[in-house]
Amino acid sequence: MIRLGQTVSNDLLLGCELPWKRRVMKRDLILAGILLPGLAYLHAKTKGNAENKGYQPAMVVTVDKHVSESNYLGSPTDAPLQGDDYSYDVGIRVNCTVYVGRYESAFDYLPSSFRPNHSVEVLVQKHIFYVRVPELGREVKMGIVRHKRVKDDACGANG
Repeated sequence: MIRLGQTVSNDLLLGCELPWKRRVMKRDLILAGILLPGLAYLHAKTKGNAENKGYQPAMVVTVDKHVSESNYLGSPTDAPLQGDDYSYDVGIRVNCTVYVGRYESAFDYLPSSFRPNHSVEVLVQKHIFYVRVPELGREVKMGIVRHKRVKDDACGANG
């Protein structure tokens, strides 16, 4: 029995489901079953190509502990306490350019990938570069502090 304020679809009033609705639903489910895995595959394939694009082999040449300077002008005994700063300036040579990036950590840890004469993969952008660090299982983003062209026999006269 239908009560006041209750909404009822036409299908319930007729007591049956329309056959064209079944066909439409079946078609939609089949299309979704075919298209969704295909789109997921294409997304994964293009993402994999984008991840490898632009990375270059490089060599770590220097690692120095970065010491932040105090901007306090008074007596050093009156200076406020400074927090622990775990940052390193890492020099990485890519082709004929040495980029110095600042690696910052929340605790005193420097990945073993950042040791001199160790090869790494880097993606250099305008003011930052990304270094793949396998032991961390991710990329490390570093701001470029400075860069310098290297002049040696391997780079030739033009660099």
